[in-house]
Formats: sequence, structure tokens, C-alpha cells
Amino acid sequence: MASQVSGYSGTSSAFYQSTIQSTGIQRETIGDRLSQTKEWLYNSEEGTVMGRTPKDWFLYILCIFVFLAALLGISAAFCGVFYWVVDWNYPTLQGAHSILQTPGMSFRPQPDHKSTLIRFLKGDVTTYTHIIDHIEAYIQFYENTLQVGDRYQDCSEIRKRRTTDLDKACVFLPEVLGNLCVKQQNYGYDDGQPCILLKLNRIVDWVPEEYTADTVPDLLKDTWKEDDPWWIYVKCDGDDDASRENMGDLLYFPAPGFHFKYYPFRNQQGYRSPLVFLRMDNPRPGALLFITCRAFAKNIEHDKTENIGQVRFELLVD
Repeated sequence: MASQVSGYSGTSSAFYQSTIQSTGIQRETIGDRLSQTKEWLYNSEEGTVMGRTPKDWFLYILCIFVFLAALLGISAAFCGVFYWVVDWNYPTLQGAHSILQTPGMSFRPQPDHKSTLIRFLKGDVTTYTHIIDHIEAYIQFYENTLQVGDRYQDCSEIRKRRTTDLDKACVFLPEVLGNLCVKQQNYGYDDGQPCILLKLNRIVDWVPEEYTADTVPDLLKDTWKEDDPWWIYVKCDGDDDASRENMGDLLYFPAPGFHFKYYPFRNQQGYRSPLVFLRMDNPRPGALLFITCRAFAKNIEHDKTENIGQVRFELLVD
């Protein structure tokens, strides 16, 4: 059997060789391929280098340089537009219906950006340590030592709208937030009386407009003062009957809200947004509360869908 297989293999090899010879095809050797490579790198007869004549190479490289020069020119033109034409300190897309015309609101603590639920167990510090840390980290940004220098203005004596030194940042001192929502008391979470930090989003050159006796909303008539209208009032309420029934008393520090003297924001170096602490004095344990806080000024609109002029969160005290 082995002899038969050997004979068969020999016959096939001979048949293959005879077929190649009959067609006139010669198998390339390594030497042939090296010779072809050398000829491709430089062909003395045709005067080509890697298949191109010097003239072809010159035109090819020239095209590349022209393309790169055009690309760099376009890039430089765009850089010129962004760096020399556009004012980086002032957004230009501020149409009549732009969201840049009305500030939104935000709140702290929000350690998880995917959730607006504030949940903790009264008296169990392990359930709200991360909440306290998140508030404290934000408050530390307002330390007195960080708001010193020529770019700041002492606004403690200003009672109305600020009209001078508007390019300086108005110092915001944490002391105006009262003595109930403080680190020493763990911002009320030990006693099940949580403090929530509220702030308005920054809008360049936005200036709040005060209410008059004819324009003040009914919701503010009990707290609005005609002789001191220079406040952006803050009001929070439950979204449904169950939340309003179980949320308990609400306290604000400072009581009216955000004072006009901290505006406008002009991208001043070191600017600190004014803050308001909401203290929920006696929320009912075990009740899931849906709370919406709104900022009120004559030129602030409210939109639930876009959260313009307001912010919504949930609270659950176990």
C-alpha cells in the first residue's frame, strides 16, 4: 500500500511539473523578487524612484503641502473667530425665548447626580455622613479667607440694589445662613430636621426686577415688604396633598431669599453665588415628600419641564 501511495505522489508531482512547463510559466525565486524590489526603488532606465519620476514626486509633494497649508489656514481662521471675535465672558445666544434669560435653581446635597432623592435614617450617622460631607464641601468654598483681595467688595452695608463696582464680586459670608443649619449640628440631620442648600444658576448680566404693590403675586403678599423689595423670594411647597400635609414647617435662611446686591453676575473672578438654606423643621418620618422650590422676581418665569426658576427634589426620613 505504501508503495502505491508513493507512486501516486510521484506521478502527481511529475504531472504538476509537466503542466507548468507546458504553459511556459516559470516559478519566481527569492532572487527575482529582490531584483524587482530594487528596480521599483530605483529604475535607472526609466529614471523612476518607487514608481514615480522626479517630476511626479515634485507635484505629489507640492499637492500635499498645498492641502496642509489650506487646512492650517482654515484652522487659523476658526481660531481667530473663537478667540478674537467671540467674547468668552458673555454668551451671545440670548434670544427672547432663550433659557439664558431666566435662571434655574439647584440644590445640595446631591451626592448622586442620577437621583434627586434625599433619604436618611434619623440618628444613624452612617446613613447621612455622605450628605453632610457634600454640603460641607460646598460651604467651605465660601470661607472668608477665600474671598479677600481687590477683586471683592464688602456688601454687608448695602440694603438695596448695588450700583457701583459691579465688576467686583460681592462677598457672601456663610454667617447670613443662620445658626441652625451649621456643621456643629450636622445640618439638622441628627434630629431629622434636614437642611437643604438652594442656589440660583448663574446668568451673565442678568439683573432681577423687583415687585411693586400691583405686581407682587398673591403667594408673596404675606411676606413681601414694600419698603424692602430688593429680594428674590424663595418659596417651597409640596407637589401633592400628601406632601403638603406631611412636610411640616419650613424655615428659610436668610428668610426672604437671595438679595439683589449679589447681581449681576459678570463672570467676575472669584464670584460666589448667594445661597439660601431651607430647613424642614418637622417632616413626618416614613412619608415620601415631593418638594418644589421656586424663586420669585418680576422677571423670573417658572417651567416644570425645563426646571426654569425652580427645582424639585424628594425627601424621605426613615
